[in-house]
Amino acid sequence: MDIASASAAVQAATSGAKSSTASAALAGNFDTFLKLLTTQLQHQDPTNPMSSDQFTQQLVQMSGVEQSIQTNRYLETLITANAIQNASQSVSLLGKEVTGSGTGTLLADGSAKWSFAVASDASDTTLQVINADGATVYTEKMDATAGTHQFTWDGKDSKGSDLPDGTYFLRVTANNASGQPVAVDTRTTGIVTGIDLSTTDPLLTVNGAQIRYSQITSVKEPVPAI
Repeated sequence: MDIASASAAVQAATSGAKSSTASAALAGNFDTFLKLLTTQLQHQDPTNPMSSDQFTQQLVQMSGVEQSIQTNRYLETLITANAIQNASQSVSLLGKEVTGSGTGTLLADGSAKWSFAVASDASDTTLQVINADGATVYTEKMDATAGTHQFTWDGKDSKGSDLPDGTYFLRVTANNASGQPVAVDTRTTGIVTGIDLSTTDPLLTVNGAQIRYSQITSVKEPVPAI
């Protein structure tokens, strides 16, 4: 192994690794680098001394790697702190009524409600209600103008038969007069009944479906049942 190879080994071992792993790799390979450098300096030809440009460049590269590792360590600390904060705040939402980006809602007493916003006029807009098994049970077409729309479904399928209460999902496909797709943001409102803290962006169970904590747009106390 020569000096260049040692430097390359440092960069390869630390690329994409966690700061603790990268630091260990840097220490081990840096020792190898210094030993190679010392050996080459001891055995260089006095009449043709080794150029300092190469190993100076390698030292600069290793210094840069060390700084990157330190930066990654700070970022990991910030990510961990942010995850802890998100987990703490999301837990406080249990039992609260929230609104957020999501397609799932509950059908209860013959009524299910969603809201959706289209970025621009979409004369060819299709609404599909999908059950928990992924089957489309109801389809409706509409001419949607730009902005927010409310959609209330009576719980009947396309044949007019009543469907059982439970979680249903809304799929909105919007196209403008030229047939070009239009962006749609579907939102749902419901009570938070569960929280999954296994990711840095907790998953909240709302209406039997999951919404990311970062996608919540409003929170309020639920209206007491009369």
